[in-house]
Amino acid sequence: MKIRFVTTRMAGFAALTLFAATIAPAAENPLGEREYQTRCAMCHGVAARGDGWLAEYLLQRPPSLRQLKKNNGGVFPFASVNQVIDGRKAVKLHGPRGMPVWGTVYSMEQQMANEARSGVSSADEQLVRAKIRALTNYLSQLQE
Repeated sequence: MKIRFVTTRMAGFAALTLFAATIAPAAENPLGEREYQTRCAMCHGVAARGDGWLAEYLLQRPPSLRQLKKNNGGVFPFASVNQVIDGRKAVKLHGPRGMPVWGTVYSMEQQMANEARSGVSSADEQLVRAKIRALTNYLSQLQE
């Protein structure tokens, strides 16, 4: 019982720490940058300009992710970007709702956390959400 309490507290602290990373500037957002470089850069490029090493093999080149704010009337579309990342919003270029390369990873992590906790929000689910927030915040900091 005590071990479970300590584990839950540690997981909550980790999620809180990751949440704090989502409000930091890009240079101080190592989680968001790591998520981007691990899951997005292969197509969208290291600098998010749509020139990743996989881009030339795609039927349509990925867009620059540095123009999201500009293309949305000068306001970064946080909610829309979150929905694209977690798979709730379909993007034609990405194919099915989960991006073929990595998009389903987040939803699978959330699903496993939900199943393990019988639908109760858990530290694992909070961690997945923190990763998505950190990635979204990182992208917001890259805008030109």
